[in-house]
Amino acid sequence: MYTTPYEKPQQLKESLLALQREYENELVQNALAVEMGEEILYPNPELKTRKADRRGGIDWYIYRERILHPLLYPLTRQLLLEFPPGPGAARNITIMEDNAPAHIHHYHNIPRQRFGFSKIIWPANSPDLNPIETIWMELKDLLQEQIGPRMTARQIRLVLEQVRSSDSTKKNYLH
Repeated sequence: MYTTPYEKPQQLKESLLALQREYENELVQNALAVEMGEEILYPNPELKTRKADRRGGIDWYIYRERILHPLLYPLTRQLLLEFPPGPGAARNITIMEDNAPAHIHHYHNIPRQRFGFSKIIWPANSPDLNPIETIWMELKDLLQEQIGPRMTARQIRLVLEQVRSSDSTKKNYLH
């Protein structure tokens, strides 16, 4: 697993090459589909890009590579296998994400559609609709206060272990 959302220069370079290969693969897949008389898989192939001036953190690509493909999509497929729909019924998987730019990027639509997942349209800046947002804001404030803006997974884990073991914070965060 990654120790930080920040990329090293070599990882960024590799991601750009991967995006180029992905685009070329989409073109080949479409050409094969046309040749075979089948449905085109990628109706609007495009060379996917990343913001050149990003300052680290999680963008659409890191979210896809570190969250969606290795964690979220396999989990949802596993749940579909473990909890199949009843006879004559279809199981619908709905994904709920906030409006963070990494979550709403249009590049995520094709895999979601292919897997049959729908997504809740979520209004921006609406923590009142999702009670856990209040807890995330408090935890984020606590982490920034104790660690600062650039933090490693190890540092976060240590602070969260302290929060978990503290009786006063348990009352605030966990009840």
